[in-house]
Amino acid sequence: MANNPSLLPPNARPLEHALATSMARITAIPTPLTDLVRPDAIPAPILPWLAWGLSVQRWRPSWSEAQRRAATAQAIPNAKIRGSRGAAEAVIADYDPRITLTEWWEAGGSGVPYTFFVTLPLDGLFDTIATASFAAELYRDLVRVKPARAHFTLRQTVSSWAALPLFPIARALRADRFAATTIGPFDADEIKLQTEDGEPLEGPDGIAWEDQ
Repeated sequence: MANNPSLLPPNARPLEHALATSMARITAIPTPLTDLVRPDAIPAPILPWLAWGLSVQRWRPSWSEAQRRAATAQAIPNAKIRGSRGAAEAVIADYDPRITLTEWWEAGGSGVPYTFFVTLPLDGLFDTIATASFAAELYRDLVRVKPARAHFTLRQTVSSWAALPLFPIARALRADRFAATTIGPFDADEIKLQTEDGEPLEGPDGIAWEDQ
């Protein structure tokens, strides 16, 4: 007690002195409270709790620790632009920079107000990762951040004929029936190859190619 003067009165009982001694040791326990709210410093096991507290919208079990910390650090900036085109483009950029977003008033758009196309290129490189699960994941993430009044179509188009094998194994998707808040399974008759103009890509027999 000599190095840690007690504030107890002279008539304090032994039990009170013992409690004061044990409680004095608490100050020696590090309490890095500021680290618990810093995505770059918080211990990895409790990082998901910080992300939850910051309302992180996207979280993948397959992400590395660095990716999780980056997503948590971007939670507040992303919340500021949620519901805008910028938010949708940020999601798209995280998936692949080759994916494009075209609004209704832009060249190649639908012409229908408050709609947009999200186009996944089928160029011989991208089609190896553009699976139905990839498209479904991208669709769900876009629904969370897009403008509430906007509807969009997720599609894949052929951008390089030379890179494509001439048989129906390339993965392409057009989900025309997806609306703003509808997330459903991909219908087999909706999975068709398209040209850059959005027209079905047909073989010599006039039959549209489909993903098998």
